[in-house]
Amino acid sequence: MRSQIFLLALFALTLSGCGGMNVAENQAPAPANSAANTAPAATVRAEPPAEADGLMAPNTLGSKAARELCFETNTGDTDIVREQTFAIEFEPFKGTCFITMHNPEYDDPPLESEFAIYRGNRRVAEFPEQFNGVNFGCWIEGVGFQDLNDDQKIDAVIVAKCSGKSGEYYENMVYANNGRGFTTNLDANYKLAEFKTIKQIAEYAREHRSAFFK
Repeated sequence: MRSQIFLLALFALTLSGCGGMNVAENQAPAPANSAANTAPAATVRAEPPAEADGLMAPNTLGSKAARELCFETNTGDTDIVREQTFAIEFEPFKGTCFITMHNPEYDDPPLESEFAIYRGNRRVAEFPEQFNGVNFGCWIEGVGFQDLNDDQKIDAVIVAKCSGKSGEYYENMVYANNGRGFTTNLDANYKLAEFKTIKQIAEYAREHRSAFFK
């Protein structure tokens, strides 16, 4: 009788030990780096607004939809240069388009370029002495709208190139907003010939305000 009890007890212990082994073997291992598994995903940054690059003063440009409408402007026999065309929202031209256009016979670069302000299909403002009086072979490389003399009026900076016998050269321009339209000073513009960016031209114009703003 005692031997039977002993055998039963031994059998029970054996079953208990086997069950314990199976539980241990079937358990999923703990993750090696649980903190990494709970970390938030990296945030994808949205594209910055057009004004964020420093070329445009805040709130000077219209919406993307307004700019798309600018591309539909009828400029006659010229083609619109989309990269240098903008919907603008500053006085006295709020709700208009700065349009750059060129002779469709020349695409790369867009020679015989010119620029003006349109409201709908009507040309409402001109920029005098474009390309500092050079009449052929010029195009725009960049446009910026900034208040260069702290008078609360948005001025225009134009980076432009022309093609000459010895190669391409710059004919940059600063246009002062006088509240009615834009004016420019050729003598001051000639001193911008070595600059290649909106930032360089704007900094020079701010440092030499008396030359550009009368």
